Amino acid sequence: MPTRRAWLALTLLATFAGIAPAADKKMTFETYPDAKSEYRWRLKDVDGAIVATSGQGYSKKADCVKMVDNFKADISKYKFDVYEDMAKKYRFRMKATNGNEVGASSKAYEKKADAEKVVEAIKKDVKDADKVEKDKDDDKEKKKEKGK
Repeated sequence: MPTRRAWLALTLLATFAGIAPAADKKMTFETYPDAKSEYRWRLKDVDGAIVATSGQGYSKKADCVKMVDNFKADISKYKFDVYEDMAKKYRFRMKATNGNEVGASSKAYEKKADAEKVVEAIKKDVKDADKVEKDKDDDKEKKKEKGK
């Protein structure tokens, strides 16, 4: 039976090796205005990578935020369709009960199982996702920082 010191050492080793679960990390929904002054959302995984984006722009910020709230409230109301694209890679679409596409993967995956894994993570974790509302000034600041 491991001693307290051994347990602490294993926990620290796992943390520094990057294999310990990060309990405080969550997915994040960002809503933001696009170049046409429509509002969109993007979903970031726990590492900050964008995994899904809105399928459309919303003329009102409130409508975009409501869509995010709907996902968080009950993602099971939405159908995920994993498909092979023209480049023979895999992506997913999110569809509402009326058949309208309301979101899609932001990248292609080499294996269907990888796309399905992201879908399962979304289904499991989206209810606890943080929400961040960005405005045009936030994007301008980021563009300036990248230009430095």
